[in-house]
Amino acid sequence: MAKRQRTEGQARADFISLCCIVALFLAALLIFINNVLPLIGLDINGKLINALNLIKDIALLLGIAFGAWKFVRGRGKAWRILYIVAVVLYVASAVCGLF
Repeated sequence: MAKRQRTEGQARADFISLCCIVALFLAALLIFINNVLPLIGLDINGKLINALNLIKDIALLLGIAFGAWKFVRGRGKAWRILYIVAVVLYVASAVCGLF
């Protein structure tokens, strides 16, 4: 029996799905840490939380950026420029938000 090979499109879809699920899990965890724990008297903050926020932001960017590129690549030049500007602004705000 021949082994089925994954196509590049399937591998990309799996990667996008992985990024989306990582972003979802980290967002849920961080919302809990930042909003629920202070209500019961625990305030957790520090380098670990900041690092998790950065990982969440990067995973969210990758999950959204690939899907948005599928939409933009068939449109005009203005759409592609707006896409690039939005990605650069997102990356800058994610990195600067860490400090």
